[in-house]
Amino acid sequence: MAQMIPLFLPEEETSSSMARQRVFRDLNDPLDCYDDMELVRRFRFSRASISKITELIANYLNFTERSCAASPHLQVCVALQFFASGTFQIICGDGINVSQASASRYIRDVSLGLQAIYHQFVSLPAGLKRVEVKNKFCEIAHFPGVVGLVDGTHIRIQRPSENEADYINRHFYHSINVQAICQPDGMFSDVLARFPGSVHDSRIWKNSGVGMHVENTFSIGEHILGDSGYMMRPYLLTPYRQPISTPQFNYNYAHKRTRVIVEQTFGRWKRRFHCLHGELRMSPDKVCSIIVACAVLHNIAIQWKQPLLEDEVSDDSYPDDVLDFEETVGHLASKHYRDQFSIHNFSN
Repeated sequence: MAQMIPLFLPEEETSSSMARQRVFRDLNDPLDCYDDMELVRRFRFSRASISKITELIANYLNFTERSCAASPHLQVCVALQFFASGTFQIICGDGINVSQASASRYIRDVSLGLQAIYHQFVSLPAGLKRVEVKNKFCEIAHFPGVVGLVDGTHIRIQRPSENEADYINRHFYHSINVQAICQPDGMFSDVLARFPGSVHDSRIWKNSGVGMHVENTFSIGEHILGDSGYMMRPYLLTPYRQPISTPQFNYNYAHKRTRVIVEQTFGRWKRRFHCLHGELRMSPDKVCSIIVACAVLHNIAIQWKQPLLEDEVSDDSYPDDVLDFEETVGHLASKHYRDQFSIHNFSN
């Protein structure tokens, strides 16, 4: 008779030979491998800046000496490489020999950490800073009283599993419509990444906290400049669609020359962080977190004077939307304000 083979190994053999081994991987540290210029090429920040960013958000990262997680600065490097390249998460993880799941977790945690310090680096100018901003804007094309420039840009996303139609924009792809206000040096004063691509710029402004803040706090003669897709208000000046007088033509010229900075800012932002230029393959809420994180990093990069490499990436540009806004009493009063403003400031 053939010998019977036991179905179960003895308990002591099971525990000794079949217990899962805990594996500690050898992590490659980019700060040890590259010089500053190569770090900027790969991560958009120098060694000192990566260390400072890590210090700012270390409390928001999951790391203990007893855990298998990568150290905080390695987690930051994984996220920065993803933001800078827009490549697959698994490739970003390969750089320090961690799994795709770990890379995804680090990108999420770093994004949330950067969101948590948003107000340290992104805010509307106030006090003497506001006076300085208005003076710098006025130097561009002699347009007085400008505190910021507002515009929207679309960040492409993969087809979402819920409410898919809401995310199809007027250019027929899925996106998040991001509203931003920028300063003359290209830094962001406010970034709102919450609305799906089908929502129009004017509706986002109307429902944004910054829109209400500007309406309630701006003094007479202080303005945000927007394109013709926004409804004209004394605090939000838009161009004339059909100028008929010399002051109106001059006003439009100065308006356009000043407002082009926000379009250039979007271009530099997406050139610095390529993930914003391609398609982000994540859920909309995670995409919105990454967008805000990249806005914070953009301001940090300018403030800390990080070089911008001139990669060949262009921003998607489309003609301004033209909407037939209802001629309400408030809007007619705003048009009268703009007419008087253009006569007073652009007659020569």
